Amino acid sequence: MFHWVVVGHERREVLVKSIVKSWRGGHAVVCDVQLQGKHQQPRWLAIAWADGAAARRGPRWPELLTAWTEINEDPLFPEDTAPVLAEEVSGLGADAFIAHGEPGLERATVGWYQKGALASYEHVGSATVSWTPEEGLGRPFDGTAAQLAARGYKKLAVLLGSDSDANLADRIAQTNRAMGELLISRAFLRLLDADPPEIDELAGIIARSRQHRWPLAG
Repeated sequence: MFHWVVVGHERREVLVKSIVKSWRGGHAVVCDVQLQGKHQQPRWLAIAWADGAAARRGPRWPELLTAWTEINEDPLFPEDTAPVLAEEVSGLGADAFIAHGEPGLERATVGWYQKGALASYEHVGSATVSWTPEEGLGRPFDGTAAQLAARGYKKLAVLLGSDSDANLADRIAQTNRAMGELLISRAFLRLLDADPPEIDELAGIIARSRQHRWPLAG
């Protein structure tokens, strides 16, 4: 499972400063990752996650999302550390996103933060939802299979366009995995302005990249 807060590397110092304000106990990890950006140029990202740390406060959620998670009994994120950090770092002028995925990506979430608040949210899991301040609640990748295919999401379009009800649970799991991978990939694409590696490869790159780990005060 991963639960990352991601910013452009030029805002790394803001990220580190925000961690101290956001988390307590346990450890913080910041990873410096180089990926290919626009026109194959190298692009550095700073990625942070908590290891045994807790948030110093609770995150602030839009009322619609609070109601949605209560009705569906599906948490917006598995813990408060990432959303609280994203609020802090974006409040200091560094746009950030959270990427969360569980094994197999049958459950995945992306949240974009600007000016200290959640700016957009997309989630795939036992329930599926998207949210923006302008459009309210919706669903990620709304549209017909043909529209999805036209946008390049062929794998997802095939799954959603299937008429077969055989092994419905397996089809749902496959669709969630495809949607989860697209959510995460699309978030990295927005920062890189280029297609990111496949998710398994990306996780491997992050695991092998230079990491800085330090204990946090209680």
